[in-house]
Formats: sequence, C-alpha cells, structure tokens
Amino acid sequence: MKKVLIISYMYPPIAGGGIQRVLKFIKYLPSYGIAPVVFAPKRAYWKVHDWKNLEMPYVKNTKTYRCGINRLEKYYDLRFRKGQERGFYLHLLGLKYIWFIDFFSEWYFECRKNLLDIAKFEEVDCVFTTSPPHSVHLFGMYLKRKLNIPWIMDLRDAMFDEPNIDSWNMAMLIQSYIEWFYEKKFYRFADKIVSVSQPILDSLLARHRFLNTRKLSLIPNGFDEEDYVGLKPDFGIPGKLSITYTGAFLGKRTPQYLLEAISLLVSQGKVGGNDISIRFVGSFSQKVRSIMDSFAELLPIEIIDYQPYEESLKYQLSADLLLLPLGVDESERGSQIFTGKFFEYIGSKKPIFALIPKGPLMDLIREGRFGIAVPPKDVSAIAEGFHRIYTEWKKDGAIRFKPDDSLQLQFSRKKLCRKLADIINGF
Repeated sequence: MKKVLIISYMYPPIAGGGIQRVLKFIKYLPSYGIAPVVFAPKRAYWKVHDWKNLEMPYVKNTKTYRCGINRLEKYYDLRFRKGQERGFYLHLLGLKYIWFIDFFSEWYFECRKNLLDIAKFEEVDCVFTTSPPHSVHLFGMYLKRKLNIPWIMDLRDAMFDEPNIDSWNMAMLIQSYIEWFYEKKFYRFADKIVSVSQPILDSLLARHRFLNTRKLSLIPNGFDEEDYVGLKPDFGIPGKLSITYTGAFLGKRTPQYLLEAISLLVSQGKVGGNDISIRFVGSFSQKVRSIMDSFAELLPIEIIDYQPYEESLKYQLSADLLLLPLGVDESERGSQIFTGKFFEYIGSKKPIFALIPKGPLMDLIREGRFGIAVPPKDVSAIAEGFHRIYTEWKKDGAIRFKPDDSLQLQFSRKKLCRKLADIINGF
C-alpha cells in the first residue's frame, strides 16, 4: 500500500468549508489502496472550530502528526479572538512575513525539520500540500528538494490572480506579486498541480508558458452521499418560501446585491414580505452582519451563528431554495471561483439561486438543471430571477425542480478521490 503525506493548515479542530476537501481525501484514499498520513498545526486558530470532527472514525484512524505554530500566538489572539485586522503589531508581522507569502509561513520555519524527520520515518511515497494558506507549499518544495519524492500541489483557490484581491490595496498588490514569484518556483518543482477549477489551471498556463500541461489535473470539489444518510430536515418553516444560505462571506463575497433585489420586489409589492423567510447560517464578520441588518426592517432575515457541518446540512435540507451569492463578477476573475458550497447544495437535492459570473459554474448549473444562475451584481437580473421563482412557488406551492441525477453523481467525493489515487499510483 502506497503512503501519502498530506500537509494542510485547514484541518480539524478548525471547521468550515476549507476542511472538507482534505477530510474526504483521507476518508476515501484507503479505498484505493493508499494510506494517508496527515501533518497539521498543533496550535492553529480560525474563525470557527468544531472539536467533534476529531471524533469521526476516519479522522481518528488516520495517523496525524502536529507541530506549531507557537510563534503566532499573539497574532491569533488579535486576529481571530479580538477580530483586529489592522494595528501596529499586525503591520509589523506583515512586514516580517510578506516575502514568505503570508503569516502562516511561520509554520514552515518552525516545523520543517520535524516534518523532514516524519517523512523519513514514515517512508512516504509522495507529498500532497493543499492551499490556502499558500505558504503551505513551502513544505512541499522543501521535501522535494531534500528527499526527491513526488510532490502534488493542490490549489483550492488561485494564488497570484486571486479574485478577492483589492486592486486598490497596495499591500495586497505587493503580496500578489510575491505570490507570483513563489508560484513560479513551486510550479517548476511540483510533479503535479491539481486545482478545483479549470479557469485557475488555464490562468497558470497563460502566465507560465514553461508549464507542461501533463503536470496539470482538475479535481473539483464534490459531495459525499454518506453525509446525508439519516439526516432529517428539522428546520422547515411551513407556509413560507424558505430561502437559506449556509457558509461564510469571505473576501469580496457579499449578500448586498441579493438583498437589494429582494427588497426592491417587496417594496414594489411583487413579493410578499410575509411569504418568505431568509436565513443566513454561518460565521459572519461585523461588516457582513451590518449589511444584513440594514435590510432587516423590510425583509424577514434570520441570522444563525455557525453550526456544525451536520446541522448546516439539515438547514439546507429544510430549505425550499438555497442561495449562492458571490458578489465577484467576471471582470474580477470570478469565473475562477468554483465554490465547494455548490456541491453541498447539489448533494442536498434542493434548487439553487446562484449569483455568479459567466463561467464553468454557471454552465454546470444550467446544464444540470440545478437551479437558476444570474449575474452577481446585476440587481435587476437578480430581482427578475427571484420573482420568477417566487411566482412559481406562489402558484404551485413548490419550486419545480428536476436536476440531472447522472451529472450530479459525477461529483461524488468517493469517485473524485479516485482521480487523486490515480495520480499517486502513477508515480
């Protein structure tokens, strides 16, 4: 049985959408004759935590090593406990680590020797690093140089041309060009580059023409059928069109345009405010909460704090309509975003109302009849799409929904994991 060393900052007890890809890989790789070994931080903070995830059988049965990050204790306290994004200390840290991609590069400097010893002791056959944070790939390049073992670099988000970069923010622009420098180094050393999105891979080829296309592989996110077994939709709202979003609004993602559109319809009398219920379930910044609060007088908005993954799925199953608002348009490279939230939604078999730019995700939603997709910032188009859904629900008491089940099954996490297994077995 081959052995792969998986290195990820996003790993339980950290919670949120970013951990699901890694969790499903470690769950299903043994089915294909590959034993995962995980390396994760010992002291890692994030916006949300769920300690129950550590009790999942496949997590408990996976050999896991932990190290660091002791030197970022003060950063964690300011950033995640106190919610500070600016300040003298944070700017000082920014200057210290900016050349090494991000703050989390401290994990690499603190623990790389420990990791080298682990890789030797475990006699791993290859290394798999997944980002963000993108500095995690420093580990992969290090082990590649030291041990000359195959390295798979996994990109859940783009590096240099990340859609959420603020083009007016000088610090972010400087960081993006540093990331360009590192991605060029990484791509030369990595044996395989995997991404969740074809536009990300296309962007790499356009920017780094030395790249061998055989190095690139697309493994999108997916859904796990087993996650839905035995779940009951406990949070339904009889007599109302229940509209739900579960997750977070990171970067430029925002509920602003969606709420503007629905408010417009309510004020025009085209949608009854008492007919609908809008739920946002997740961990939201004060900025996002203030946007929601600004529409609360006109719209029946319910904000529910972060829920464990299973409870989040129950909220999805209880909804009539699932929201997928990005707020990042095509000119901002929003087509690169192939959010994992979409795959959870198709796993729940509920219609989706997506505010997304043109690109593979919009094409997939329309091809699979998974819902309605409209431009993310076009308030009139959003209002028109929502009004169509509301009118149908008002007339029939339900939203007509006949998704393409065969297309949905192509995004089974277990089936997608075979693609990674084939890469590993190909070395």
